[in-house]
Amino acid sequence: MTAKLNDKPVGSEALPQRMERLTGSVIKRRVREADDLVFDSWEAADSDEACTLLTKAVELDPRNVDAWLGLMRFEQLEGDEEIAFLRRLIALGEKNLGKKVFREAKGIFWGLLETRPYMRARARLAFRLMETGRLEESVAEHEGMLELCPNDNLGVRYGLMALYLALNNLDGANRLLRDYDERAHCAMFAWAYVMERYLAGDTGGALQALAAARKQNAHAETYFAGLKKLPKKMPGSYSMGSPEEAAIAWEILKPAWKRHPEAHAWLIGQCAK
Repeated sequence: MTAKLNDKPVGSEALPQRMERLTGSVIKRRVREADDLVFDSWEAADSDEACTLLTKAVELDPRNVDAWLGLMRFEQLEGDEEIAFLRRLIALGEKNLGKKVFREAKGIFWGLLETRPYMRARARLAFRLMETGRLEESVAEHEGMLELCPNDNLGVRYGLMALYLALNNLDGANRLLRDYDERAHCAMFAWAYVMERYLAGDTGGALQALAAARKQNAHAETYFAGLKKLPKKMPGSYSMGSPEEAAIAWEILKPAWKRHPEAHAWLIGQCAK
């Protein structure tokens, strides 16, 4: 099988139709074997091998959420079609887990290995909704994930903060600032607080927050002031106060600042002083 990233192989069945066919068939699920193939695909040396492994995985277990998520790398779905496919994956994940898991594991959800494919699918849906401008729907997905797992192993709070600020939901932003008290060591929350204070009409508080944000990460100001563009390849990890943290903070918060041009103009003016 020839795999091309974001390009459906010629003559292949479309991903949604393949899911419909396979999940509708009556087969004995070979769950463990399918999981092993998914893990192998994550370590695969090239895309052809990864695609072949994932294709075999969904044939062995059509309800394997991670395998379908992986196959989305090789067949690009657009807009509403992608969102609809992700919603079907989430429904599949809910069916796999059952109501008892949602009831008994609420609050420690990520701690169970079997919940993680569902959470990965839901996180991807939340991101795609945000990307396509469906902000309120994205908020609902973010909030739902945090309710299941307030420890937030996936870092859901950062995207949710950007959404709250974009929508001028200061109550939501303040709740996150209280629940995850990390302004002193997190550039994303430090710069989010600058915006929250400005949107609240507290210019003096915004100036104080700006001073603290500059101190927390000296590299971030060039991004937030529009003096430096994001790298073509974003870092996969970062340390506190690092240039990598600065880039990631701006990438997450950029949509919120751009949605409030008067706030961003004020920030640029302050940074120029």
